Amino acid sequence: MAPSPDSPLENPRILLLAGIVFLACILAASFLLSGASSTAPASCPAASSHEPVFVDPVEKLRQVRDPAYTQQIFSEAVAYEPLLATPGTQVHMGFYSAKGNHGSLLRLLDTVNEGPAARENPPNRAIWAMGINGYYPYPSWERMMNEHWYERAFPVNGSVLIFGESYRDPYPVTFEQANAIWAGYSERFAMMAEPVAKATGKPVKIWCFVGGAKANRIFYTIELPALKKLEEKGLVEIYFAKSQDAEWNNMADWIKGSANTPAPAA
Repeated sequence: MAPSPDSPLENPRILLLAGIVFLACILAASFLLSGASSTAPASCPAASSHEPVFVDPVEKLRQVRDPAYTQQIFSEAVAYEPLLATPGTQVHMGFYSAKGNHGSLLRLLDTVNEGPAARENPPNRAIWAMGINGYYPYPSWERMMNEHWYERAFPVNGSVLIFGESYRDPYPVTFEQANAIWAGYSERFAMMAEPVAKATGKPVKIWCFVGGAKANRIFYTIELPALKKLEEKGLVEIYFAKSQDAEWNNMADWIKGSANTPAPAA
C-alpha cells in the first residue's frame, strides 16, 4: 500500500522536525547524565593562575653551586634532545649579554636547529641557558623562573609583587642573593659544555653575542671564566660576534679565542 500524503516518509518537513526533536532529546539526556556542573572539554582547559614557588635562597644557592647541578641540566637537555649526547653531533652553545643581543642569539639557534646544518651527517644542534632551542626550556630553568628571585629581592612592606599579585615571602631574599643564584645557574650551564663535549667527542662551539656588555655583567664575571677553563682543556671553541648580524657559518663575522676577547663596554 502506498504511504498516505501525511506519512513522514513522504513529507521532508516532518522528517526534519522529527530529527531536530530526536537530537534535542539526545543532547538533553547527555546534559542530565553528565551533570550541569561538568568541566569544560579537554581541548578548552580553564585558565589557571600562576603560583610562585618560594624557596629558601640559602638552600637554592647551595643547589646551584653544586657541580652536580651541571649534570642535572645536562640530563634534562638530553631527555629533550638525545643528539646532544650522541657521538659525532656538533653541539653549539650560545651566550648573550647587553641590550639587543638576545634576538641575535635566538636567530643563530633557529638557523642551526632548523636549517640545513640540522640535517647534515653528523648533525648540528644549538642550545642556550634557557633550553635546547628557543621553544623548549629545561625544567631547571622553568623552576628558576617560577621562583622569581629578582621580584622577591624588592619587597614592599614585607610583600612581593609578582604578576600584579601581592604575596608574603616566607624566605626574604636580598638582591645580592638573587644575583648569586642566577650567577650560579649561569656557571653550571657554561660548565655543561664539558659533559656535552665528552659525550659527542667534539669540542663545543661557543657563540657569544656580547657587544655592549659591561665588565660587571654575568658573562664577563662568571660565564667567560668558566668557558676559559674548558677552552684550556680543548673542550670548547669560543667565538665572539663582531656585530649583532653575525652569521654562525661565516667566520669573517667572528673573533676566535678567549685570548682575543673584546673589551667590555665602559
